[in-house]
Amino acid sequence: MKVIDIFDCDFREDKEYGFVRNAARAVILDKGKLFVEYASTPKMVMLPGGGLENCENYDECVVRECKEECGIAVKPVKELFAIREYYHEMIFYSVYILCEIIGEGEKSLTDKEKLLNMICYWQDCEVLERQLGELMNGYKCVDEELYGCHNREYIAIKEIAKIFNIK
Repeated sequence: MKVIDIFDCDFREDKEYGFVRNAARAVILDKGKLFVEYASTPKMVMLPGGGLENCENYDECVVRECKEECGIAVKPVKELFAIREYYHEMIFYSVYILCEIIGEGEKSLTDKEKLLNMICYWQDCEVLERQLGELMNGYKCVDEELYGCHNREYIAIKEIAKIFNIK
């Protein structure tokens, strides 16, 4: 599986990273549109997913996250690629998994997710790429964490468009 590395300005090959956060992200496509999550407080756009819990594998995580955050049941089809981010003292490792929607589930947002005012919807890949670029640039010198999140998703959307030949 292809792994795309993102390095922060503090990266050094000999640096010790104390924590690795493993996550899974759902790639759900329909006629050139991607299923995404949008949070309004603060503004964020991302593919559904989140961190692995307990002894979950990536497939189990993406199924759980889609149900909890989006209220949909998905079937993982194929691991497409991973993005490994080196960020201060941590490494974020996100596996992007092609999924298909197979039904509905019951949302169960955390208190933190409720505060984000999250909604899920279908978005054209080209529009999504533009939105992520604008959000990324808006957060560039203001919020390093939100900049990094949107940079990761921007790179992911470009990779998805390349894999599926979406213009």
